[in-house]
Amino acid sequence: MTAPAPSPDSSLRSLYEDPTVVVASSLHRARRQLALLEPLLDRAAVSRRRLRILDVGCGDGAATALLAQRAHGHTVVGVDWSRMALERARARGLTLVRATLDHGGLPVADEAVDVVVFSEVIEHLVDTDAALDELTRVLRPGGSLLLSTPNLAAWFNRGLLLAGVQPVFTEVSLKRIYGRPGREVVGHLRVFTRAALLGLLRGHGLDIVAVRGAAYHDTPRVLRPLDRLLQHVPELAADLIVHARTPLVSGTGLPGTPDTAPSAEDPMPLAPELLALLACPVDKGPLLYDPQTESLYNPRLRRAYAVVDGIPHLLADEARPVGRPDHERLTGTAAPAADREPSSPARPA
Repeated sequence: MTAPAPSPDSSLRSLYEDPTVVVASSLHRARRQLALLEPLLDRAAVSRRRLRILDVGCGDGAATALLAQRAHGHTVVGVDWSRMALERARARGLTLVRATLDHGGLPVADEAVDVVVFSEVIEHLVDTDAALDELTRVLRPGGSLLLSTPNLAAWFNRGLLLAGVQPVFTEVSLKRIYGRPGREVVGHLRVFTRAALLGLLRGHGLDIVAVRGAAYHDTPRVLRPLDRLLQHVPELAADLIVHARTPLVSGTGLPGTPDTAPSAEDPMPLAPELLALLACPVDKGPLLYDPQTESLYNPRLRRAYAVVDGIPHLLADEARPVGRPDHERLTGTAAPAADREPSSPARPA
């Protein structure tokens, strides 16, 4: 009897926890993407609002650190599933959450985020539609999605296809490279042209604000000047960078939260602005912090999520059940009589 084949999900997770797999971002592309955020930050400064920015798929945190530096004073949270990537990102002093787009979704309430950064992630996903549905769910009306992904129709890929060579950025195996230039398997499942990517985003109700290109960090040295030149033509650029926006709704207030100074003494190990943003990945309701067990607790489902080294692990399948005594301790209320353990019957005299 043959063993069942591993699911695509388990194969990808094993790939991304492999220490030899690249989880770093191109800082050149990150800076070009960050330029699209500048007008949003300028408007927030004028209105004295603090933006909530979620970097979904933050990897090793290199690009997130650039973002946090530029968006100083705003709430910047990096999200990733990979323990290995988060361990590297934690060394950069970032605010982080372990979570995923699937299996319950992001641990954030509806319309709670002003900006989602989604860099070099969509090409790794099996279900791009579910991912975009989840990202638009957490974005407020008029919220911004900053997305980047490799361009299938990049100038060098057009030449490779004419020569009968597998294009860069595409994979036919998760174990090794076959038929294309490059040295690293990176798990790309979806590849996009400019037209296909914009069509997908519009199909999910997003308005396109701007499209930019970026050069490829691993282009052979002799071709780099040409690659840098063609990044100004998005249809031919190595990478596509898109600023998309959820539709505005009449009566929507200003983005972000009021910019108030934080308290001088804060005994909580998790920042208050992070606690205000996070929600249970299952019912999307608020969570209580339990310092005694270092966990975040959902009193409605009586499930707790661990906080490890200051990083909340908000994965639906890793929640632990919480008993009645801890529930009462955390909520300050006694459980309904129906939920209590039955008392032993009295012995006859």
